[in-house]
Amino acid sequence: MGKAGKRKQNGEAEAEGESAGQGKKKKDDPKEIPEEEFEDDEGDDEDDEDDEEIVDAEAEELGDDEEEEQGEKRVWRPGIDPLEDGEQLDVEPGTYDLLHRAQVEWPCLSLDVVRDDLGAQRTSYPMTAYVVAGSQASRTEDNRIYMMKWNRLYRTSKDGREEESEDDESSEDEDEHEAVLESKAAPHPGAVNRVRSMHQAGHIVATWADTGKVHMWNLEAYRKALDKPSDRALPSSKPIFTCDAHKEEGFAMDFSPHDTGKFLSGSNDSSVLLWEPVPGGWSVGSETPFTGHSSSVEDVQWKRTGTCAQSLFASCSSDGSWRVWDVREKARKKSAVHVPDAHGGSDVNVLSWSPIVGELVMTGADDGGFKIWDTRHVDRPMANFLWHRKPITSVDWHPTDETVCAVASADDCVSIWDMAVEDDATGREGPPGAEHYPPQLMFLHQGQKDPKEVKWHPQLPSVCISTAASGFNIFKTCNI
Repeated sequence: MGKAGKRKQNGEAEAEGESAGQGKKKKDDPKEIPEEEFEDDEGDDEDDEDDEEIVDAEAEELGDDEEEEQGEKRVWRPGIDPLEDGEQLDVEPGTYDLLHRAQVEWPCLSLDVVRDDLGAQRTSYPMTAYVVAGSQASRTEDNRIYMMKWNRLYRTSKDGREEESEDDESSEDEDEHEAVLESKAAPHPGAVNRVRSMHQAGHIVATWADTGKVHMWNLEAYRKALDKPSDRALPSSKPIFTCDAHKEEGFAMDFSPHDTGKFLSGSNDSSVLLWEPVPGGWSVGSETPFTGHSSSVEDVQWKRTGTCAQSLFASCSSDGSWRVWDVREKARKKSAVHVPDAHGGSDVNVLSWSPIVGELVMTGADDGGFKIWDTRHVDRPMANFLWHRKPITSVDWHPTDETVCAVASADDCVSIWDMAVEDDATGREGPPGAEHYPPQLMFLHQGQKDPKEVKWHPQLPSVCISTAASGFNIFKTCNI
């Protein structure tokens, strides 16, 4: 399962004025992204050999000045090596199998994949993906839920890997096959903190609003209209259910992958509520909340597989801890598993439960680190990666590869890791700067401004979707 020898840490293409690429510097003018339209592009790359264990990235800045004075060609390191005015990172050809980007009217800081009936494990091009997202508009009345169809997602052009004549032909093909974003927008009461689509019925969508309310929506008409662009008239959409039981706004929410309609919501009031589906809506357990955390609940997720998966969920909090709860227990102030001070005093922002190895949980924190835990032995993490330089904003396990995960950070990077990779560069000298990249770091996707969420698409193998203040990216790397 290890992918040693195929490692390429790289970056993503420009996003609304952001620079792209990595490893080579180039002076160029950034390109503006058309609203509600995809652009094709290639990412930037660092093809390097790694020969160090994972350590705090800040320690690697020591001694850099001496190497730079010697004039050696070095691997560019985000957050450490500056770009001069007018410079942008150049693209290394072939680092992406698929890369497209898009924007809608307002930034969407949360998204989810809408499962479709086009088939599982689709590998042929062009690809199609359905996505739901919620906006953070400058005016409350301008906020929207966007149901989107991203189609005609062709393989990324070869960009320099063939002879010039073949490149010209490839460019012509790309012009003929431009990716398309189709979207239908429904007004939303307030900014959307987080959005989630039901596993069993993707048109049922939950939103956490900054008003402190959790809404349920039936967006089936919007979803169907995406397949009929000529149908412009849509019914005025209103929530099919609203919960105002939380005392404050929040971000944590998750649909059960096992029981249709069962749902969790957690808020800044430090509580988690269990929703049970009933005829005509939901019964929200506001009288019996889960109240073990002492500060805001940042994320929740149902256990995806393994023993008692239907009854267990995990939560993490700005109190620095994460917990596992059993919904069958009547006493809801005490969790089944409690890991205090999980990240050395930092807020624990996000978590993800492995869909393959049922007992593994990944957590990401404000200190820029993410850890992997075995819920049966939580005295210490199985792995600890303190590499990103700003808070972790999203983590997600690969749906079919048990050792691969994606991590988004406020340092404008989305990284992809493979825990099975071992250092095969021992004794070999790499270019200056290569030591910054640990062996397990398979790919570094850049170019988005302040990425907030990253998701693997469950039906498009190894395809990632990310959202940021600068827009959406959908991509598949060359080495995963």
